[in-house]
Order: sequence, then structure tokens, then C-alpha cells
Amino acid sequence: MSYIAEAVQRARHLGQTAEAAAAWRELLAQTHVDEADYSDWARELAYLYARLGRQLSAARVHEYLLNIDPALQLYGEHGSARDVGRVLRFGRRLKEASARYREAALFAHAARAAEEAGDAASAVQLFEQLVRTKEATGEPYLAGLAALNAARVGVKVNQPDKARALLSLAIRVLEEEGDRREQAGDREGAFRCYLSLVQVGKIENSYEPFAEGYLNCIRILKAKNDRFFTMQYYYDFIAHAEALAELHSVAELHREAGEYAKRVGFIYADFFLSEAGQAWLRVAKNATDKNQPPELVENALLAAVGCFNRVQDDAEVAACYHELSQLALSDKKKQRYAELAADLAKLVGAEATREPPPAFPEYFRRRLQLPEIWIRDLLESESGTDIPDAIGRLVGDHKNVWEVQRRKALLIALAWDDHQAAGGSADHIPPGIVEKLGELGHAAAVRPMLALYEAGDEATKVIVVDRGAGLKQREAFSLIERALAGTGKLREAGVTALRKMTFAQALDSLVRIFNSQDAGDVRDACLRSIATIGTDEACEFLLDVVRSNAGPLGARARLLLETGAQERMLSALERNRRQEPDQALRMFIARLVEKVRTQRGAGVF
Repeated sequence: MSYIAEAVQRARHLGQTAEAAAAWRELLAQTHVDEADYSDWARELAYLYARLGRQLSAARVHEYLLNIDPALQLYGEHGSARDVGRVLRFGRRLKEASARYREAALFAHAARAAEEAGDAASAVQLFEQLVRTKEATGEPYLAGLAALNAARVGVKVNQPDKARALLSLAIRVLEEEGDRREQAGDREGAFRCYLSLVQVGKIENSYEPFAEGYLNCIRILKAKNDRFFTMQYYYDFIAHAEALAELHSVAELHREAGEYAKRVGFIYADFFLSEAGQAWLRVAKNATDKNQPPELVENALLAAVGCFNRVQDDAEVAACYHELSQLALSDKKKQRYAELAADLAKLVGAEATREPPPAFPEYFRRRLQLPEIWIRDLLESESGTDIPDAIGRLVGDHKNVWEVQRRKALLIALAWDDHQAAGGSADHIPPGIVEKLGELGHAAAVRPMLALYEAGDEATKVIVVDRGAGLKQREAFSLIERALAGTGKLREAGVTALRKMTFAQALDSLVRIFNSQDAGDVRDACLRSIATIGTDEACEFLLDVVRSNAGPLGARARLLLETGAQERMLSALERNRRQEPDQALRMFIARLVEKVRTQRGAGVF
């Protein structure tokens, strides 16, 4: 690292000059150095920028350093109301921040700051204003989120009637938008709607929206073959249902979770089925305590029998039949139940002590910390489309943004200032800035890249699409799909970008593009990326392509499976080998299973 020490000495030797500022900027490009060194260099640069008349750039560096007062003074003189509001919020001067955000018509930001300042009444008014704005602009998802947040805060100020009306609006809008997104193939977008419905249920302490949200989330997770999150969502749903004393639902959810776990080969299936049996016993006791008809108690006990039978727990089955024989039922039924209880009791007495099923692990039992998308997505919608707004907001956010990303965001903001200071146009951004945006690795870069794409010539659009794919963010598909609708080099760039979208969150969008496009090169690019993703669900999709396409596409999917089968695909391959009715395809899958197992034994994976 001697070259860094030499660079520091050179920068100090240059004194208070433009050359010194450039030298300190070069040092800031070393984004992985210790925080103490980086902060020292940034302080030197902020001082120099202020001396050289680069006040806005000095403000950005002070914001990175969280030097609140100097940043406020400089932004107040040279920045925007958005800049001032952002820094005030970082400095926890929340009422002032809310006022500045309101001046900038950033009502979600203003409402959030007001809520954090304890001014719930103002926050409700601002969220309600946002509902009206988003309804007028035809943005139902954001209107639903605004209504949800208005109700959430309204509960705090004891406005129950208003909160109920707002929650009803939120439920209707989010249900409709979730269905629309799912039909359009946007499962991730639908998932966000349904997750927001879970929050509605928590706000109003009502089971119906809560259950609808969770059941739809679980359904989507199952469709994606996301087994681990499916089990966690089941467990979290069950815990909430128990808290709401929804005994029937608790029993049925345990059974559903157990059956699902059996289908996907989890060893915890018997745990959930046993818990389902115990839950049905609680339903039966509750019905007995409330003097409900004996037929209701009988149904609950028979449901328990079904669950205990699934795990071969004869002792519990015998106990259930004994309970059934004591109910006020017909003599014929009571006799039959008594005989079954007696026969099983003999069998249980001759058996060895039964081992309990493997318990559900503690790391799965942790309550899910659901991302607060109901406020986060509203704030994100106001993040702006130009570089100072969209990227500048990351610079001082030390709580939610990785340190290296904060430094990269600072460098992008300063490069923008350089461009502006040199008289550059906002419509013609230097390729170096686009390069830096593509290296940021944050979804915040997508909005300004979209703006650059729309304003740029063909050469600029090609660069933007290429660098956008490098972000490894699902949101970048909006760039790629625009390019695919073009011609010539732009369309080629879109196809090339598709081949780079090889991260797990890209799968849904790749499948959607594959199904909506007829062009062979586009579909081939999608298949290649899906094969590289290599998850359980990716494997399922490739096998479906093999089944449904006798021509080149089916052959291509088969070849990708032959050459790229990996350990993450093993459970899907084994499941399909058991269930595949076509003998030739079943043999093909069996060869893939054997290949993966051999490679695993040889330590390839």
C-alpha cells in the first residue's frame, strides 16, 4: 500500500489548489480502505471544494461524513429542498425535515419524517394526500400503500373510523393489484401486494386480510420452489393464528405444512403432522367446553386421528378413539370406536417406546422480520430519476447502505458535479458516469439509467443496457425489455444483457420474457441464464421446456441440463424422476441424477 502513502503525500504537497482536489479525489476512488483514512481524505476534499467554489460538491462530502451543519448551510445556499430535507432527517431534525420535504412535494418523505417526529396527525394528512395523488395518477399499488400507512398512523391518533375506511380501501386495491400483477407474470410484484395485506391484518388485528396475505405469499413461494421460506412463512402464519385464537386454522395449517414438507422431502414433516394432531385435540376440547354438538367434537377428533395415523403414532390414535367412544353418539358408533381403541391399545403395549419426530429447528422458528415494503416502496417511488436525487440519497445513509456503496455513490455524485461544472448537458452523460452507475450494485441506479436511456442516442442506450445488466438487480429488466423492442445494435445489446442476468431473483423475469417472445435468440438467451441460475425452480422450468417442445427449444433445454446440471437441482431432478410418466424422459432425468451425485462424490461442487 506504499503507493497510497505516496499519493497522500503528493496531495498534501499540492496545497490548496485544484490539482490537490483532483489528487484527493483519486484517493477516494480507493473505496475499500479503512474508514479512518477515507474520512480524513474526504475532510481534506470538502475543505478544498469549499475554497475552490465547488460548494455543492463540498456539501455532498460533508453529507457523506454526516457533518450535518456544514452540509445544511451549503445545501441551503446551493442545493434543493430535497437535499435540505434529507440532511435534516439524517440529523434527526425531523419536523424541519418534514416541512422541507413538503416544499419539494415529496409527501411520503414528509409523512415519514412527521411520524418519526411524533406528529402523527400531520403524517396521516400527508399520507391521505398521497392516496389522492396516486389515485389521480393511476398508480394503484402506491395508492394502496399510502392508504395502509395513513391507517397505520391513524390508529395512533385514535381515529378508528377513518382507519377502518382506509384499511378497506387498502385491502381492495392491494387485492386487485396483486391479482393483476400475478396474471401478468410479475410474481415478485404480486408477492409485495400480498405481503402488504399481511400488514393490514396486523394493523386491524383481523384474521381475514392477514390470512389472505399469508396464504398467497405461501402459494407464490411454493410455485417458486422456495422450500425454506415456505416453511418459515407457514410457521410464522401459524404463530400469528395461534395469537388470534384461530384454533381450526392452526390445526389445518400444521397439517398443510406437514403434507408440503413430505412432498419436498423435509425431515420435519412428522413434526408438523404431530402438531396438527395436537391442534385438532385442542379444537375438540374447545368444542366440548362450549357444549357444542358432539358431531363437531367427533369431526375434530377424526381429523386428529388422520394426522396421527400419518406419523404412525398408534398411542395417540388409540387415545382419540377412546375419546370418541365417550361421546354422545349412536351406540353403533360408540361401540366401533371402543373396539378400535381396544385393538390399538394392545398393539401399543407390544411396541417399543416411540421416538418423537425430529423437531423443527430453532433457526426456522425465528419470527420473520418482514421488510417494511409498505413504507419503503412509497419512499422509493419518490427517489427521483436524475443522479443527484436518485444516487445522492445513498451518500449519507449509513444505516441502510453498505459503506462501500456509500463511497461509490459519493464518487458518482461528484462526477456528476464535475460534468455540470464543465458545462456538460444533462442529456449527454459521459460514459465514465454510466460505468460508475453500473458498478454501484444498488437498485437506486436503475431510475437514472432509465432516464439516460430515454434521453440518449443509440450508442448511449447500448452502453446503458450493458451496464444496467451489470447491476445484478431485478429492476434492470425494464432496460433490457426496452432494448429488445429495438433494432440493430440496441436489440443485440438487449440479448447480450439477458445472458448476464444469472442471479436467482432474475428467474421470474427470464421466464416471463421467454414465454412472451418468439425470437429464437431471445429465448435461447433466457434458457442459458436460467440454466446458470440452477435453482430447484430453474430446473423445473427447463424440464417443462423439454416436455413441451419437441423441436430446437426442447433440444436446447435438454443440452443445458446435460452440461449444466448442478447440486442445487438435485431435489427437483429426483422429484421429477419419481413422477415422470414418459419412460424416455424418466431415464434421461435418472442419468442427470446419477451425474450430479457422481460429481458431488468427486468434490466437483
